[in-house]
Amino acid sequence: MKPHDIVEILIQADGPVCARDLLEVSLHLPRRGTRWIASFRDETGRQVWRSTGLCDHRAALVLAREWETAAKQKRTAQRAAPPKLSIRVRPGSAARQRGCLSQKEVGIVLRISERAVREIERRAIEKLRRNPILKGLWRECKTGEIEEATSQGSRPWTLSRAEIASVYGLARSPTEREAVRKLMAMAQSGT
Repeated sequence: MKPHDIVEILIQADGPVCARDLLEVSLHLPRRGTRWIASFRDETGRQVWRSTGLCDHRAALVLAREWETAAKQKRTAQRAAPPKLSIRVRPGSAARQRGCLSQKEVGIVLRISERAVREIERRAIEKLRRNPILKGLWRECKTGEIEEATSQGSRPWTLSRAEIASVYGLARSPTEREAVRKLMAMAQSGT
């Protein structure tokens, strides 16, 4: 790729340009070696170093460009990887203002580590993503065949004072008490 080609890509782009689009194959000759090593992006977009097995620079460059072209074709033929799904409650977020619990708070309530909460969350999202019933429901919702039903008939979950006091009694630290307070607020509001 010549500088003129890079300028053309930058001019024609509507928005920011990914650096991976501007990178191309390069060859390297090891200090003690005689065979050229190619560096290019594979079909997953990761940088790969692969020996061409050739001593001639031009022949090695042609072979490396063939590898890169094949990898680019595979990349464009593949669907884009779905974004990594996660449920995060960050400070200042709308979810935090609604009283949702962070992973740390969930870990405190369940008496497990924050890392375990992340792993459980990841597995749960993966199970939901693979569920055929939910896939069908999502497809129907996207096409507009069904609409979300409002829960007008549901009433808030109410606890007695004794039940609330016993739940607060389980909290051992101020952080646990804050997490329990949030849980109680969510339970009382019906969210």
